[in-house]
Amino acid sequence: MSRRAQWCKLFFFSCALFLFFTYISPMLFTMSSSWQRFIAVQDEIGVTSGALYYTDVAVTQDAEAHVREAVALGMQERLLKQAKN
Repeated sequence: MSRRAQWCKLFFFSCALFLFFTYISPMLFTMSSSWQRFIAVQDEIGVTSGALYYTDVAVTQDAEAHVREAVALGMQERLLKQAKN
């Protein structure tokens, strides 16, 4: 495949992705009742799904702290069982 054909292919796929994420996917979201319900629930709760991936959300900070504590306790129990055997 020539270099020009590769650039044309890259340009085509870039345009296709742009069109999909800019025009097609918003139209699909507005036509889907399940997505509308999902968005309504997010608005009721006040937390977007994207925010759950960031550490500045208090809920995820609490969950991470509890998971770390549980893992640390589990490792201590495991070491105690190994020492007894």
